[in-house]
Amino acid sequence: MNHESHILIVDDEPNVRLMFRTAIETTGAKIAEASDGQGALDALAASKFDLVLLDLSMPGIDGMDTLERLRERGDDTPVVIITAHGTIPHAVEAMKLGAIDFLSKPPLPDTLRRVVADVCARSQHQAKGPEAPIHETVGQITPESQFGLDLMRAKRAINRRDFAEAEIHLKQALALKTDSAEAQNLMGVLLELRNDHDASYKAYRAALKVDAHYEPAKHNMMRYYERFTFGASNVPIDFGSIEPA
Repeated sequence: MNHESHILIVDDEPNVRLMFRTAIETTGAKIAEASDGQGALDALAASKFDLVLLDLSMPGIDGMDTLERLRERGDDTPVVIITAHGTIPHAVEAMKLGAIDFLSKPPLPDTLRRVVADVCARSQHQAKGPEAPIHETVGQITPESQFGLDLMRAKRAINRRDFAEAEIHLKQALALKTDSAEAQNLMGVLLELRNDHDASYKAYRAALKVDAHYEPAKHNMMRYYERFTFGASNVPIDFGSIEPA
């Protein structure tokens, strides 16, 4: 992280907040805490944060309601949803509200630090403006590096809910590398967020045709199977892992 990131941990369990704080403070980040949704909304009204780690299940204003209220007042602070046992109701709705990722309790410290570093890095690049270079350390542009930049920009645009821009970057990425399971899966995520479920299903299948073992696409296909077979699924949308370029 290029500067001291400011992170808000929102969870009604003190021991969980302590565990998260202990893991993240080793990165040099500045940490604030809230024990419920109202406390989170008050903290976000008073201070600027780079990231919110938001528990989904809390008494009073729960995580989903907190996220919705946050977006309604025009606050686009990146949010990672934290939830117990991988149970994530309304996952698509949360993604449409700009939830960047989901972590199941208890996340491994290394996983938590990686997600925090990834989100904060993208947030810092975004703060420089839409045309800010996000490849300052790449050097000479190659088809491979341009492909990585297009994937990064697509995910960043999805986080901003700018689906039109995300589609442009994903099409550019797929033009450079049609046999990318990662890009096909991310296209499926974009289409699903747009409620184009038939096209989304085909994109996930295309990802698995490229790589039958690509876990994010397998997770997304499992969600489709459970939803259409049982009427519901707790499997979250899986973006895949896209590290900052």
